[in-house]
Amino acid sequence: MTEPAVRGSNAARVRAAKGRRRLIINLGIVVVILAAAAVYWNFRRTRVQLPEGLVTGKVQRMDLVQAVSATGSVTAQTGAMVKIGSQITGRIKRLNADVGDKMKAGEVIAELAVPDLEAQVRQAQAALAVNQQVLAQQVAGVGLQDTQTRTDIQRTQAALGVARTNLQQVQQSAQLQVSTAQAGVRQAKANEVNSAANLKRTQELFEKGYVAAADVDNAQAQAEVNSAQLSSAQENLRLVETKVKADLPSAKDQVTQAQANLTAAQAGVTQNAIKRRQVAQAQEAVRQSEAGLAFTRAQLDKALIRTPISGTVLQLTQQQGETIAAGLSAPTLIIVADLSRLQVDAFVDETDIGRVALGQKAQVTVDAYPNRTFAGAVQKIASGATMQQNVVTYDVTIKLENPGGRLKPDMTATVNITVAKRENVLAVPVDAIKPAPRGATVTVMTRGKGQPEFRMQRVRTGVSDGEHTEITRGLREGQEVVLSGAVPGMGGQQMQRMRGPLGGPMGGPHGGGGRGGR
Repeated sequence: MTEPAVRGSNAARVRAAKGRRRLIINLGIVVVILAAAAVYWNFRRTRVQLPEGLVTGKVQRMDLVQAVSATGSVTAQTGAMVKIGSQITGRIKRLNADVGDKMKAGEVIAELAVPDLEAQVRQAQAALAVNQQVLAQQVAGVGLQDTQTRTDIQRTQAALGVARTNLQQVQQSAQLQVSTAQAGVRQAKANEVNSAANLKRTQELFEKGYVAAADVDNAQAQAEVNSAQLSSAQENLRLVETKVKADLPSAKDQVTQAQANLTAAQAGVTQNAIKRRQVAQAQEAVRQSEAGLAFTRAQLDKALIRTPISGTVLQLTQQQGETIAAGLSAPTLIIVADLSRLQVDAFVDETDIGRVALGQKAQVTVDAYPNRTFAGAVQKIASGATMQQNVVTYDVTIKLENPGGRLKPDMTATVNITVAKRENVLAVPVDAIKPAPRGATVTVMTRGKGQPEFRMQRVRTGVSDGEHTEITRGLREGQEVVLSGAVPGMGGQQMQRMRGPLGGPMGGPHGGGGRGGR
């Protein structure tokens, strides 16, 4: 086959293929159009026609949070904001803080110029130094006196003991000497009497010739010796008695003198007591001087005005160089607040206060940050009522978390206190709930062929978040309920959005749903 004939045959085949593709595409389009028309026709044939103006909603599962709303203001917690003033009068010498500065507890905010107090401190220091010197002298004197007195008392006591011992020895020795001398006299006298009798007998025997003259001479000599011994013993007794009479008074005088010396030494104890009283008086003078110095220093320390808490300076009422005049109450110089310890004092309506309890979570918003929510919790609930625009309210304190210190005292706050929370519960829009004498009801709509069917259904309600109300009994998930509009077949009943006076659905308390069916 020639080359031109081949090219013509290929072109014919390409044109035939393109024609088949266009035919398939056109047939597909026709099929889709016919299918869409069939579906639309079927939908039109089976679609339930709702009455004009009728609004419905679904029974569905959701999480509900019931809250009590109130307004109030941001305030500092107890002890978190202080008004710092001056207790003394003086000129502000130095001001170390300005509005917005962050201060630490104990930091000096301002310093006052008080030259009179400084002079009083120096005067008190001088008086204390003088009294301390006098005390040192008194203490040194009484210490030396005590040592000397103790030494004298010990010495005189020892001397008195020696004197008494000596007197006792003298008395005992005198008695012994006198007794010995008296015994000697008695022995000598006995010997003298015996020798005289022996001499008489010897003489009588000599006269009768029974003894020799020598025996008489011997007896005579013995008698004379014994007579002499008696005289000597008597003289010795006299001498002993004389000596004893002389020694005893001397020993007694030594005892008396030792007692007098001891009494004189003990008299030093009395002097020491006087010295100690003088020391006590000097110590009291030192204590008074120390107290006076401490007082003047305390007064001078008041010239340094310190912040008792850590926080941020909110306000300054006076400037450096101005004079503060202290009166019965300390004038306020500066206000410092700890912005991490804030709270909201919210005024809750008396109809809601019964559902508020300690520890409940709260969400707080302020006008300054409309798109930010601050977390908090109920910390205090006042027992006494507060009238707000002729409405009885109760002050509820919300402890706040203030990250970044954005909140400031006195900001107006809106509080939502979470009083109940339900998770994954059946709920309907609050407009579906209708009050009834025997409890809350809803109108259930069933979609059938042709016109929808409606029936009244009694329900039991639970909590509500203001938009949806919990259904605890009477409905199933997925059912459709009427919210508003005219309901056919029910006497032309007109469904309206019915809410209670405080924004909750009719037939139940505010935000809590009705109590129908119970």
